[in-house]
Amino acid sequence: MSLETRDQAYVDGTEMEAAVEYAHIADDHDLPVTLFVTGKALREEPERARTLAAMNNVELGGHNYYAFSTPVHKLWRGLTGSWNGPRPFQAWEIRRTLTAFEEVGVDVRSWRDHAYRHDSNTAELLARYGVTHFSDAVEPGGEPREEDGVRVLPINTPPDHDHVYHSFRTPAFVAESDFEGPFGADAVSPDEWVDWVLECVDNVETATVLAHPACMQLADGFEAFEALCERLGKYETAPIALADRKP
Repeated sequence: MSLETRDQAYVDGTEMEAAVEYAHIADDHDLPVTLFVTGKALREEPERARTLAAMNNVELGGHNYYAFSTPVHKLWRGLTGSWNGPRPFQAWEIRRTLTAFEEVGVDVRSWRDHAYRHDSNTAELLARYGVTHFSDAVEPGGEPREEDGVRVLPINTPPDHDHVYHSFRTPAFVAESDFEGPFGADAVSPDEWVDWVLECVDNVETATVLAHPACMQLADGFEAFEALCERLGKYETAPIALADRKP
């Protein structure tokens, strides 16, 4: 919460509290979820992290430590265009994140960089420190593959944060924004987003769905997320580290 993102200004409680509610909703529908958490969030709210770690349907994955908010990150971005910092710094931040997870009893196998910001060093460093699955690319139609020692599971359905109206992302905001991602520039209602996601799920062999707890809470109080969980019940589902077991 100390990152003070635009969504956080609207959240009822904290993002970790929203994540606990989200995980319980998924569990009610026998749906496993992977929650990518920053090391800083674990240190700020360790009891909620332990609550999530103890849930049978939850896999916790790494999401950087500082979410690219330090002076080193900002300086390196200005010098090179990469958000991750120099290779030794990126390696240190990965280790720091993994240590934070160890403190709440979690052995991390899955990773997604904050805002998908990785560079040419990221996958190889993650593999070095025991991460096996990396889900950090938004690719319509993308399928799992091997890359630098990790199994890559691309996000091949429209990410909720970019394409669902919620909090600051109003129709007026979207109309004025110059954002355009791999799934285009459109934002839609939560119900329309659920339909869109399911259409994409049906068009790939292995689908990765990105739905943030805070975004789902802010969009409509988790109503669309609950509908999504119910409709995903007809599919075989798994957390990221078990979603694709090919060598």
